[in-house]
Amino acid sequence: MSKNNFGQDKIGNDFRLLELCCQEVASKFGKTKSELWKNSDYVQLSAQLRRETKVVISENTLKRIFGKLKTTERYYPQKATRDALAVFVGFRDWQEFEKVQNAKETFEPLEVADNRIAPETKTNEISPSKKTGVNRFFIFACLIALVLLTAVWTWWPRSEKKTAVYLKCLNPEGHTPHSAIFKLIPKDDEHIRLSDYEIEFKDGKRDRSRFSDSTLTHYYELPGVYFPILYYKNRIIDTARVFLATDGWEATAQIQYDTTRVYPILLPKSINRQIPPNLSIHQILTAGVDTVRTFFTHYANMQPTAISGDNMMLEAFITTSKERPGVRCSQVDITIYGEKDRHELSLMKPECTAWSSYKFSEKYKSGKSEDLRALGHNLSNGGHIKLTIINKVVTLYIEGQKVFQTHYENSIGNILGANLMFSGIGKFSNFKMESLP
Repeated sequence: MSKNNFGQDKIGNDFRLLELCCQEVASKFGKTKSELWKNSDYVQLSAQLRRETKVVISENTLKRIFGKLKTTERYYPQKATRDALAVFVGFRDWQEFEKVQNAKETFEPLEVADNRIAPETKTNEISPSKKTGVNRFFIFACLIALVLLTAVWTWWPRSEKKTAVYLKCLNPEGHTPHSAIFKLIPKDDEHIRLSDYEIEFKDGKRDRSRFSDSTLTHYYELPGVYFPILYYKNRIIDTARVFLATDGWEATAQIQYDTTRVYPILLPKSINRQIPPNLSIHQILTAGVDTVRTFFTHYANMQPTAISGDNMMLEAFITTSKERPGVRCSQVDITIYGEKDRHELSLMKPECTAWSSYKFSEKYKSGKSEDLRALGHNLSNGGHIKLTIINKVVTLYIEGQKVFQTHYENSIGNILGANLMFSGIGKFSNFKMESLP
């Protein structure tokens, strides 16, 4: 086969795999006939991809991928986009999706060929067709053995590699913005190949960074607690912790789909930062936020406490944003940061619970796949929220009524702070967080 033909075959295979992935995406999205999709479908899919993969793929990019927008040359997305699509349908990245699909294609023709082996004749002489069948069976068995050996070699955990290196943050505490410096520490002074190690920084940006030197720096923009993960050849081998504190309550804003910046909101020096600030639209505009677009406001108070995250109570009077440009669901997300993990709860209007979710330590549920109507509440006129956790049993009360309960297994340690995020502005008062016996 000529080099030119080989290149053409590879391109054809790339687009075939992309088409298969698109079919799986459409199936998970719940609308298998993508040729009938409307603009609103692409908007919804873009939002669902962002929520589940933390990667932003615009509606226009999705239209090009699915063929809605015609281009002079057939559109093939960049690797980060393909990785996000693969993650969305249950794979770790595009490479894994590619391997699985190609493996399926490898075996299917051989199985068909094996079914065509000629039946045994009554004579003792082996017919040519039977010889061919035996040869095919032998080749098929060899291929299976080769694939199994390759899989074992690739995926079998190697304990000596997992324990050869650990991840250390040289400056794990500070305020925002913060440039955290991570260092690979080999155990027993072993020689390591840096390119085998990657970090996922766990700040909502999906891409991992590969080491090219023994240290790697990442820029964190928002207060909170982050648990970056160290990978060795796509296997998790260690984690670290970064704690970014505040001086009382601080406020920042973000514009939807703009992952390149945040907008700190300046608060008057005279206010008591131990009391939640009550922001105005003028303050948001002054910070540089285009309020015609969809934006989110974060209120963070990150200070270490002696309160156990597994036996505690949080309550506040919360008022979410009324309908305005970019705000329809009146959303509020409550996050409680612990030493080892975090709790998260997303509340919004009953009509919007497909976007609701909760995470208590290791336990995560999404409104996309679960019935979370218990988290559907319109708080645009204000409402009293009370969240209790007693021996890892979580109970949510709204206006004194018990509306939700769940439990989890793994402790998050003592509380290091809390964050409330509103779509639009939103406000809250009488905030209290304390230990329960």
